Formats: sequence, C-alpha cells, structure tokens
Amino acid sequence: MGSMGHQSRLSLAAGGTAIGSYTEAYEFLAESLRKQLTIVDTAGLRGTRSHPAERTRDGTYAIGGGLQFHATPAMLDLLLPRILGANEATDVFALAETLPEFDVLIDRVAKRFVYAGCQVNRATFRAAAGGPLELDLDVIGKTEVVSATAFPSITAPVDPPYVWQDCVCTVNGSARVVTQWDLTIDNALNARFSNSQTATDIHSTDRIVTVNLTVPYTSSEVDLYGVNTGGAAAATFVFTNGNYSTTFSIAKLQIPDQSPVVDGRGEILLQLQGVAKQSSTTKELVITHDSTA
Repeated sequence: MGSMGHQSRLSLAAGGTAIGSYTEAYEFLAESLRKQLTIVDTAGLRGTRSHPAERTRDGTYAIGGGLQFHATPAMLDLLLPRILGANEATDVFALAETLPEFDVLIDRVAKRFVYAGCQVNRATFRAAAGGPLELDLDVIGKTEVVSATAFPSITAPVDPPYVWQDCVCTVNGSARVVTQWDLTIDNALNARFSNSQTATDIHSTDRIVTVNLTVPYTSSEVDLYGVNTGGAAAATFVFTNGNYSTTFSIAKLQIPDQSPVVDGRGEILLQLQGVAKQSSTTKELVITHDSTA
C-alpha cells in the first residue's frame, strides 16, 4: 500500500525541539513545504554539447512552501504570534518588528521531515459565503532533516472552525454585506545565502497588510467608492461563535478607486482592494482573540 495523505500529520515547535517532544498537533488541509536543491554545472566549452557529470556539484538548497488550514480558535492561539511577531498579551496579538523562528514536523508516512529555522513569509485569511475561515501560510525555512523517528502521540484539537456567517464586517463606520473576503499579512521575507549550503539568515524586509472585499453595489455601499487616501477610515472584521471570538482591527483602510462594472445580467458588484495603514501610533493591524469556549 502506498503512503496516503490521510495518514499524514503536522506539528510545530520551538527551534531545536526533538521529534518526540513536539506537543502542538494540527488538522491541516494540504502542505507544500519542501527542499529544493540546485546543482552547479560549469557548462563551459569543451568541444561537445554533452555535459559530464564529473563537472557538477550540489549547490545551495532553499526551504519553502505552504501550509493550509481551516482556522479554529485553538489553532490561532498558537499561530498568531508566529504570523504577527508578538506574543499574546491578554487576548491581544500585536505586530512586531521581528518574527520568531520555529520548526515544522511533517509525517509523510514513510518518513518524517523536520524543517528548521522557519518563519511565516505570508499569511492569508479568507472566507466566502457558506464556507469556513481558511488560513494559508507561506513559510520560508533553513534546513531539512529526514527521519525514521516515530511521530509523537499527540492529537489535534477538536474545537469548531469559524464560518463566514460568524463574521460582522464594519468598514467606514457601517456594517457591510460581504460575499467574500481575504486579509493578507505579507512579511516580505528574504533568505540570505552566504558561505553555506543552506540559508544563514532570514530577514523581514517589509510588512504589507491587504484586504479584499466583494460587496453588492447598492445605495448602501456607494460610500465605499472613494475611500482612498483622504477618505480612509477604520475597519473591523469580527468572528464570533459562542464564547469564541477573533477581531481583526485595522487603523486605516485605504481603498484605491476601482469602478464597478456591468458584466452581464447578474448583480453589479463592487470589488474593494484595500491596504491597511498605521494611524499615528496605532498599528495597521491588531488581532484580539479569545479561544476560551
């Protein structure tokens, strides 16, 4: 029998954690985190178009790829500090100038793979009518180790996921009807390779927070056309399920003008593509998250 994806498991831990000591278990949808090695070929002129194997060497290798989840309260408690940079302070998760490193353990059935020195390059939250809140992480790391050590005996939490109907969207002072939404935190990571086969440093070079919304274009939404640099206002996206709650608070959401168009007989929609900005000392994004049932 082949190695089947439904048998795979995933865990994250602080850097240098032994496989048997991992404690964070995650239910995940898919992953594409992998090692990609380059081969150095001299490729010089030698009187033939053939390339001799003896003139090649293993070059550097990069670690990168994605992790996809359905977001749940327990999961967000663990992942938000790695996405934003700061540890929780009484349910508040703030942006920080540096990001923590962590290791990723993936059970691919035949063997276990450990990716060390990882950071979150980009995190995208997305949801649409009738569906769950999804979270996609783009991760950059430093090294890969393949191991025969057994995956630890840990079980993923079974708390319920958020769904889009849990969310109240407030933009420019009013609650909005939104059919689909995504919010992306891009940390703009850059891996530096020095005199080493693997990345020696991973630098955060920028931070860009964007929000995309699809809303019906009616008299209730006309004020959202023109919310650019002069008309930018605060926005919040609040998910609530019983006692669980997660609030994305944006200080100023600048939405460049993008005219609605008529593309047929269906409903005319307004596509909003906004960028979150810091306002005075208030950061562009603060997440308040309560994972207590």
